[in-house]
Amino acid sequence: MDQDREHRDALAAAGHTGPVGTVLFCSLLAVIGALFGSVALAILWSLAVPANTQAENTVLGIASGVALGIWIGLIKIRRGNLEAREEVEDRAWRRLARHQQSDRMP
Repeated sequence: MDQDREHRDALAAAGHTGPVGTVLFCSLLAVIGALFGSVALAILWSLAVPANTQAENTVLGIASGVALGIWIGLIKIRRGNLEAREEVEDRAWRRLARHQQSDRMP
């Protein structure tokens, strides 16, 4: 149990984002995406599908912005978590190598 806690603490210190942080970050980006999508992506939707009404394009723009924000958030968190895991594994590997070298010293 202590090793698990130490591993989680090391991951957190390296910048690993947990489930609560993931939800909060993706929610924030979803709100930003909705605001961006209600204008910019709605304009793109009106150009792509001119038969839609302005309200439909706004709804499609908001939905697209939310989806884009969540997608960007998940990609950023995944990349950051992979880097944090690599950092923790590198530290453990260096610690093991130092321990092996100290055992070989007479």
